Amino acid sequence: MNSPCRKLSALKRWWIAVLLVTLCPSSSPALIHVWQKQELTFTSTRSLPNPYRDVVVWVDLTGPHFRKRVYGFWDGGNTFRVRLVATEPGSWKWSSNSLPSDPGLGGKKGLFSAVAWTEKEKQENPLRSGFLRASENGHALEAADGTPFFVIGDTWWALVSDRFRWYDDDERPLGPGAGFKDYVRFRKTQGYNWVSMIAAFPNWMTDASP
Repeated sequence: MNSPCRKLSALKRWWIAVLLVTLCPSSSPALIHVWQKQELTFTSTRSLPNPYRDVVVWVDLTGPHFRKRVYGFWDGGNTFRVRLVATEPGSWKWSSNSLPSDPGLGGKKGLFSAVAWTEKEKQENPLRSGFLRASENGHALEAADGTPFFVIGDTWWALVSDRFRWYDDDERPLGPGAGFKDYVRFRKTQGYNWVSMIAAFPNWMTDASP
């Protein structure tokens, strides 16, 4: 029979193991896929009158055949975000900084490892083939892995204005009451894969919600 002391010793060992797992998590870098968006979130330690204008935040990203500075954006309050992707399989690292200097934004570091998508996974989602670029002859478009991309597009110049409203409720029929997602849904059924827009529509101030 096990003595009470032996049971207590085993219980102590169990609790020590739990504490080690909790307090000393694995240092192995996160594993993601190439071209899979990674979003880093930073919280500023200071409040500025206009953080959109007065703060610049970035990360220096390094990976296989890659070394670039990726700039982030203000996302309300004291929150800033930087979005990045790995362009090749392998080990990646990043370090953050900001102007003006802010300990909540700068001095952060991270690691992650990227793996390639399988051909089956890329067939399920063409975006997994990477960013679009001009083909070698300059006459067509292709994905980063060389997959041809044939554009079937529409022109929604005023997409970012209030004319294409964003609704979170159920589907709406096409017409004056339709929203952005309804038009996207309709074009998707027709095989469209492209929408042209103007990032700052000239007369957006005349919308109902400027």
